[in-house]
Amino acid sequence: MEGLKKRLNVLLYAIFAGIAVSIGGILYLLTKALIPETSWLPSIIVGSLLFPVGLISICYFKFNLYTGKIGVAFRNPNVDKKGLNVFEWLFWILLGNMIGAIIIGLIVWGLTFINRDSAFSLTVKSVAQLRIMPFTAQGVFDMSYKGIFCGILVYAGVYFFNNLKTTFGKILGIMVPIAFFVYAGLQHCIANMFYIAASGYWNANTLVGLVICIAANSLGSILIDLFVKYE
Repeated sequence: MEGLKKRLNVLLYAIFAGIAVSIGGILYLLTKALIPETSWLPSIIVGSLLFPVGLISICYFKFNLYTGKIGVAFRNPNVDKKGLNVFEWLFWILLGNMIGAIIIGLIVWGLTFINRDSAFSLTVKSVAQLRIMPFTAQGVFDMSYKGIFCGILVYAGVYFFNNLKTTFGKILGIMVPIAFFVYAGLQHCIANMFYIAASGYWNANTLVGLVICIAANSLGSILIDLFVKYE
């Protein structure tokens, strides 16, 4: 029973993290849908600055985000794994993130299904299409390098939050790398789960793309952690 409680606790905090990332995704979608192209402040900039709300919430409430944990999972004894094996701990986190992201994504899909021609609905579809990996060498390469750099930037955001002392520094430390990865169109596996669920674009391309994105995010995060460890 104690083991079950530990697993449910890890899973629940991971679901909250998936929801938080999805809220950042919703803010990004709303800005792209509502801010006209003729605006003096481009929607991509506003959306990129709003998206980090998700990771800021995750860090402050100590939710479990896979891309924020994988980099330090194998070498940092201070990470609370609830007494679980590291691989099982990461599995429950990834599963919870997926559940949270897909739940919010399905809610958005249901709302947009009512009015499929609205600006928001069309924005959801256009953003999701950029997260679908074509079955080509170029598609795999793009998903891989964009996922690796995204993993590096998410690690950086969490690292700055944990090591900077002031509230302003912590928030800025998250916002700069996360806003940059959104603006640059990099690939984040949990955000992609939300966008794909919100659009309903489930197929072999999206599933394989998500697997590659998870692996690439993990590799980027682990690589930057090795650099931090041996600096």
